[in-house]
Amino acid sequence: MAYSAELRLALQAVHRASLLTKSVLRSLSNNVSAETKADDSPVTIADFAAQALLISALRAVYPTDAFLGEESADALRQNETLADRVWQLVQQAKDETHAGGSENEKGDGNSVQKEELAFPKNKEEMFELIDRGGKGEITRRGRTWVMDPVDGTATFMQGQQYAVCLCLLVDGVQQVGVIACPNLAFPIQGELGQTAIHEDQVDKDGFGVILSAVKGQGTFIRSMNSSLSAGFGEPRHVDRTTLPQKKASELNFVEATLGKTSLSQPEHNAVATTLGAQWPGTILWSQQMKYVALTLGAADVMVRIPKTKDRFTYIWDHAGGHLLFQEAGGVISDFKGEQIDFANGRKITGERNWGMIACMPGLFEEVGRAVMEVLKKRDG
Repeated sequence: MAYSAELRLALQAVHRASLLTKSVLRSLSNNVSAETKADDSPVTIADFAAQALLISALRAVYPTDAFLGEESADALRQNETLADRVWQLVQQAKDETHAGGSENEKGDGNSVQKEELAFPKNKEEMFELIDRGGKGEITRRGRTWVMDPVDGTATFMQGQQYAVCLCLLVDGVQQVGVIACPNLAFPIQGELGQTAIHEDQVDKDGFGVILSAVKGQGTFIRSMNSSLSAGFGEPRHVDRTTLPQKKASELNFVEATLGKTSLSQPEHNAVATTLGAQWPGTILWSQQMKYVALTLGAADVMVRIPKTKDRFTYIWDHAGGHLLFQEAGGVISDFKGEQIDFANGRKITGERNWGMIACMPGLFEEVGRAVMEVLKKRDG
């Protein structure tokens, strides 16, 4: 199968990064200290360490691939204490990986030999690895791994939902997406659409779930186990087209925390009201967790109406999650009906893609008409 080797490595790398983030939460009893980035969003020691682990594993196998990630090592170079804490986390992950041995693990339903995941050799190499992502710019040509080591840092710090995200772009097109949800308590064998997802519905004893998709090959979900050697549970195919189609008035809109987004939530509310639906439905802070909720049938619609035309969003908040939902049967486009363009570097701009709608195809046109009606009223 196309990209089978990349998928296997991505699953293992994301699993390892997820175990690191989970260990931070458990060791600090949900009191995770954070630095503040230039855009005032919090970044934890887990973000830095997880990005270093992801790029280290991928670069060792694919040395000519490019990387694009949320974090850079600037703060670590300026703060020796912080750098030491991140390096300790990376070393802890190395020790735990080696202690687990090299048993076989399951991958895509087949027994495969566990990859030898590489680690940075010293702090300077760790900085360099992180910067390969944080300074990355090019997505239009060649192979680029896009990552968000902890999407939803604010809720991660509270012990709520977050995601560890990785996506392979080839010439700007998503080919492989892997998203882990280490805190998500979701019954793998349960019926799609029957389980709600909430910030506080946390897998306290287990290690959450991991979703993956390869373009043209469908979306799968697995449980994550406590070590790399233990691997994953059996993969389950996720197909949203098997669920009965809802009426417009029954749609569950997934929304960010109320009042804490730069998107226009009053217009989101107006779209739901136009369709006769309740708003908000499912509330999740992490953008990638919203795609997970859509993929698993815990939500039906996501609308993103920017307040102004100059607003942009970062590709690591969307790459991978788009592929999961699309391969499960969903549709995503901007307000002009155009596909979201991941080929323009770090940002998705309003000039190229104005707004966003994600829902199942049977109701896509109706939701789109409601959005246009609301925008017409707003803009005159």
